[in-house]
Amino acid sequence: MRNPMPYAFAALLLAGGVLAARAVEPPDNVVDEVKSAIQACKDLDGAPNADAVLRVADVNEDGGEDWIADYAKLDCTGGVNPMCSPDGCELQIFLWNGAMAWPLTFDEAVKSYKFTKRGGRPVLKVVLAGAACGEASDEDCDVTYDLDQDDIVREP
Repeated sequence: MRNPMPYAFAALLLAGGVLAARAVEPPDNVVDEVKSAIQACKDLDGAPNADAVLRVADVNEDGGEDWIADYAKLDCTGGVNPMCSPDGCELQIFLWNGAMAWPLTFDEAVKSYKFTKRGGRPVLKVVLAGAACGEASDEDCDVTYDLDQDDIVREP
């Protein structure tokens, strides 16, 4: 009789590979947003490359995959990146709702951003154009957002 262990291990690897492949497929609403940006680039006579736009991470630490669309990484060769302006580039965050949906919970032009922690809780720190903070548009302002399980809330 053959040892069944190698077959069981192979089955586990295969199952893990299938789950991993499923885990990195963006949901339809995320794909639709990126497709719109790609089309906007084409409409401006650009040749789009959106390979670096999307990434998946558990930004709010709820155990689910959240999707980040960073349009500063949209390459629109020969055209203009339609997702960027002097105020920054669009950043979209889709938080997993605990079921099978990823609603768009953050959509703002940012100059830069980073996910970090404060007091042990996840936060999003962004640099915005001053106009978003009631300041002169040529200035920048720092804003922090709390990353809750199902929402991203700007701190006062």
